[in-house]
Amino acid sequence: MNSVVSRCLRRNGFLMSLLGASLLLVACGSSPKDYADAAPLASITPRMAFKPLWARATGEVPDYAHTQLPITGDGRGVYVASRQGEVMAFDAQTGKRLWRSDLGEALTGGPGVGEQLLFVATREAELVALDKTTGIERWRQRISSEMLATPVVAGELVVTQTIDGRLAAYRARDGKKRWDYGRSTPKLTLRGTSTPLIVGDSVLAGFADGHLLKLNLITGELLWEATIAVPHGRTELERLVDIDGLFSVADDVVYVSSYQGRVAAVSIADGNILWARDMSSYTGLTVNAQHVFITDASSRVWALDARTGATLWRQDGLARRELTAPAVLGDVVVVADFAGFVHGLSREDGAFVARENLDKAWSELVYVWDDDVLEDVFRTVSVPPRVIDDTLFVRDNLGALLALRLAE
Repeated sequence: MNSVVSRCLRRNGFLMSLLGASLLLVACGSSPKDYADAAPLASITPRMAFKPLWARATGEVPDYAHTQLPITGDGRGVYVASRQGEVMAFDAQTGKRLWRSDLGEALTGGPGVGEQLLFVATREAELVALDKTTGIERWRQRISSEMLATPVVAGELVVTQTIDGRLAAYRARDGKKRWDYGRSTPKLTLRGTSTPLIVGDSVLAGFADGHLLKLNLITGELLWEATIAVPHGRTELERLVDIDGLFSVADDVVYVSSYQGRVAAVSIADGNILWARDMSSYTGLTVNAQHVFITDASSRVWALDARTGATLWRQDGLARRELTAPAVLGDVVVVADFAGFVHGLSREDGAFVARENLDKAWSELVYVWDDDVLEDVFRTVSVPPRVIDDTLFVRDNLGALLALRLAE
């Protein structure tokens, strides 16, 4: 059992929320005392530095927001949403706020970005479309249940995945439902869902039962399903095999991981598993042409050969620090941790090459909180870092959004 789940059980007993027939593990809040078993940070001799460019306050996100409320962008702007209901757009280069929209209700998913609209999901199970230029609400549509991931836009359609195991497509311009696909969910799941991927005229989606599906984007027809993980064990906790983290596509192959299951490479054409190996991850992975980079459930960072799944390197120096999924910035693999540190690892061998403390970065940028100076600030980062062009964007649980650039 990973440390996030076991910590929640230790602190809260079997703290769960009932949703229909499904029981969802609720992620716990965090504080420094929770992480006594985390690996201490060893000193490093950095070869590179994260140069802070700008920082903005964006509203809080959940402490364990591995799939919720991510950083999104389109090359021109950076878009974020807060759990309190704020949606904001910033100029990616300068950090200037372009607009702010306060929906006045809790948000749990998004934003997903299209050509003209931006989409978020509310805690009351509504999909909301905002004008991408102004932030003005254009329409809203009831969805089947809460969404803890990002709506995905493909041309005239926006695709959602909700925690009741349903995948649906809506017409982007007015929210009219085009199709709906559902499958049963296990009694107990991690609180979260993966974000679907659009590849050509198909949708790839991972589910809490450990299956990866390919559906026709236009009709919702099931084209194939692949078993990434099979539940094992006598208890419901032992049988958790959710596909909740990020998965990625490269060269007609989709790379996917599951909790208490496997990491696998799957042919997009027919669903055949090209290779698979046992590994547990709830945050997910990213890929480039040769490598698969993944954070496992013990916060070890791996580089795997994309063709074979063989281990190229493994970095254990951040074990149990509740790392994010990796991002790739040039020749550096980036992860962030529970204490607000951003770590840069060599893409070739996993050695530490850079590190940044978010509190230090705020100080350098002369950042001042709107409600005066906060005492005992504890920044945890669970939202995956995002690379847009050559800039790295990191957002902590307090909603502090930071733009960084790597320098020698």
